Amino acid sequence: MQRISSFQIWATLTVMTIPIAFLEVPKRQLETLSNNAWIAVVLSLPFGFLIYAMYLFIIRRSQTPFPAMLEEHFGSVVGRFLQVFYFLSELLIAAFGIRLFVEFVETNVLPGTPISVHITVLLLVCFSALKSGRQTFLRTFEIVAIAGLFITVSILLMALSRPLNVENLLPINNLNLKDLALATASTSIIVSRGFIILVLGKLASDWTGLRKAAVAALFTYVVLIAWALLLSILIFSGPAAKTLSFPTFTIVRIINIGGFIQNIDIVFIGVWTMGMFATTTGTWFISLISLQQALRLESYRFMAAPTALIIGVLSLTMADNILEVHILSEVLIPIFYSIALFLIPFIMFVRILFKPQARSQPAQSIPVQNMD
Repeated sequence: MQRISSFQIWATLTVMTIPIAFLEVPKRQLETLSNNAWIAVVLSLPFGFLIYAMYLFIIRRSQTPFPAMLEEHFGSVVGRFLQVFYFLSELLIAAFGIRLFVEFVETNVLPGTPISVHITVLLLVCFSALKSGRQTFLRTFEIVAIAGLFITVSILLMALSRPLNVENLLPINNLNLKDLALATASTSIIVSRGFIILVLGKLASDWTGLRKAAVAALFTYVVLIAWALLLSILIFSGPAAKTLSFPTFTIVRIINIGGFIQNIDIVFIGVWTMGMFATTTGTWFISLISLQQALRLESYRFMAAPTALIIGVLSLTMADNILEVHILSEVLIPIFYSIALFLIPFIMFVRILFKPQARSQPAQSIPVQNMD
């Protein structure tokens, strides 16, 4: 298998965590903590470190990449059952991401266009990327990450031209610790979307570079989300911002510098669409290689077409309107992330930590399928 550079790891982790979180997390935290929402994002930094440290420990102590490592540490029967579970789980996560994208576009960009049209277009692009192979779409992720980071930072800098009221950050002393804990947990669990590092970690060309890439991706996530949240509060105030469907997009819409730089929301939409393409492709890829490993198939690429139908149907049927999408985003999806992307890896981490290495299934007996 072809080796992956540290920069590709950073780009992949960035596009897997930030695109959905940039629209999803501010709304969720503002509803929970109002003007104190930014504190939960800052507190998610140490918990994000722990999540990536757990992933890196698993990679270090495994002889095979994900999903074969499930068989290595849980045994053949349980491991293959979990591989099927991840196939279904990642399909569901991909479907939710597409549905969030569709609701955003239908509400803010192209109202009246049938949902099925948006879903079909995004699935076709992701399908083409998967058919081209892992190395090709990882190269594409590099372009998406660089372009997305540059334009997002530029937009956030331009937003500083709006009147900012520092008093909107007060008071801090009315902070509810239970709400803070829930908000911090829901922000931190987004970091677990970097789960793809378990797939790519064994292919990294440099272990030190892998760790630096994970840390850099985490800092990128925390800085951008905290920055967007602070701007939402400073510009609109916490109570006003939490009434908006997508506070960060509203910031983009009100940017007006001297009557010259304005109406740049189309730029943000273009970049965010590229980000959704990347995160959907990465999630879909994890799903396909999980089933490939479970069924001992030679390639995952031919499964992209039939599973596209499953994702499309799930996207259409999982919610009837934007209110139900927000309920999924705030309650069910974080719980699902906690189980699939954190709890099961944590159990694997504990088994590795306390189980003698000799009791793991010999890696030589596990046929690792080709993921190129």
